[in-house]
Amino acid sequence: MAADHPTPLRDKLGAALPIALTALATALAGLSTGEMSRAMYWRSAAAQDQAKTNDQWSFAGFKRDRSLIVETTAVTLRAVAGEPAPTGKPADPPELVVRVNRFLQTGLDAPAESEAVRKMLAVIHAREPELEVVKLARLLNLKPDGVAADIGRGHADSAAVETAFDAEVDAARKAVAAAADPKAATAAQAAAYDVDRRRYRAEAGMNFWVGYLYEVRVAASTAESDRHRIRSERFFYAMLAAQLGAVVSSLALARKRQSALWLVAGLAGLAAVTFGGYVYVTI
Repeated sequence: MAADHPTPLRDKLGAALPIALTALATALAGLSTGEMSRAMYWRSAAAQDQAKTNDQWSFAGFKRDRSLIVETTAVTLRAVAGEPAPTGKPADPPELVVRVNRFLQTGLDAPAESEAVRKMLAVIHAREPELEVVKLARLLNLKPDGVAADIGRGHADSAAVETAFDAEVDAARKAVAAAADPKAATAAQAAAYDVDRRRYRAEAGMNFWVGYLYEVRVAASTAESDRHRIRSERFFYAMLAAQLGAVVSSLALARKRQSALWLVAGLAGLAAVTFGGYVYVTI
């Protein structure tokens, strides 16, 4: 009985290569799918933040309308009471409101803590194309979580501005209640509406400001989604390369062992490529 010859290492590796490449392709497919799921998540987060932006800006528009309504009402009441327009200087608005209004007018001096957020606010205020805004977010490596702190402070500042006028509003209402005659009451009510006008205008500016902060996070989430999408695409190409290697090595192994299955597998592969090309081109 003839002694068995040991199998060369090259043949052992050749037999294991299709299995290894198939396992690698499976792992790469999982990575590609996972990255695509993350891309879809961040795109959904961007859509949610865009809705929050619209809410803030709609609320700001409503308050601007209220400001115009009470301003018109105050002018009408003064005309009825025969009172001239006030000549005194109204109380100064909070410093934050001044900075926010300056940003809304010029796009400069945004009251944000992060330098990256300030740069993003400048390009968003300048109405740069969306692709440029997202590109800047990628260059700055701005993450959605990096905007959360500024958004939280924006909401807190907006609430603080709403209460900053409370003392002035209370004093105006007390003056209306204490008026001795209808003419004085009408004039006092006009003065109260002047306070409301300034309060609504300040609150509207803060709502615009918070909306801009949400716009920054929309760009950051979109950039994060694009990053995961590109990673998914490249993992997919790597998977295809591994699968191609597994197919070639399997066919080579079958051909070496003179198995007729290599011809069947080759024909099946050719049919798959042909049909896939037909679908890609025609549908």
